[in-house]
Amino acid sequence: MDELFTPDETIEHFIEQRGIDTSDIGVTPHVIISWGHRVIMQLAEKIDARQSDHWLYGLRQPFFSGDLDGNPICLVEMPVGAPGTIMIMEEMIACGARTFMGLGWAGSLQPDSPVGSFIIPTTCISEEGTSAHYLGPGKDIVANLKADPILAEALDNAAQKAGVSTRTGPQWTTDAPYRELRDKVRTFREAGILGVDMETSAMYALASFRGVRACNLLVVSDVLDSEWQPGFGTDLLQAANEIAQKVVLESIFAS
Repeated sequence: MDELFTPDETIEHFIEQRGIDTSDIGVTPHVIISWGHRVIMQLAEKIDARQSDHWLYGLRQPFFSGDLDGNPICLVEMPVGAPGTIMIMEEMIACGARTFMGLGWAGSLQPDSPVGSFIIPTTCISEEGTSAHYLGPGKDIVANLKADPILAEALDNAAQKAGVSTRTGPQWTTDAPYRELRDKVRTFREAGILGVDMETSAMYALASFRGVRACNLLVVSDVLDSEWQPGFGTDLLQAANEIAQKVVLESIFAS
């Protein structure tokens, strides 16, 4: 492995320019990420977290650090899609992050997982372009696209405690949401793939490569059946998001 420049060098350059230490950025070992601005703002309010004065991305990708039951934690809004998510995760790992839990949305491929359902992707089919750069030739792709089992179990247990059932299993990740073709959706549905999103497989590939932990909780926002069934902006989806936030906060410190 001979990278021209590394995440560590990026952080070193940043802190030298600012005249600060890495610790001043505010990254903690446990991180909750989301791709929804409202989700991050609500989570920050729940734990009374504060915005960092020295975050690499300023207000473009809001970053908060705080305390949850005596444990340091940080929250960050990620850009949609695998490349930006992985870039920021790399930089956070360089700052000491070791556990990532993502809270996002997914399209459901299964009719028994309607809008508001919870999916915990435990394995992935990768159709995004980032994972391949971390898996490399000769890598067992399936073995390296898995959720951390302890985090997955913690999410499932917390969801059940909240009175919500989850679906755990394989997830499809793609870079091209407007190229989710009917034949492919049908094939994946019949193969038991639970849903589709834009980041999960890359996150799991990075976690395997860097030796960190990652698991996502995805709330079903729309259903891909014979026709598209969107649930965006509905009370049902908002209520599910509120429960999901509580589930993630309860699960993030699973050992």
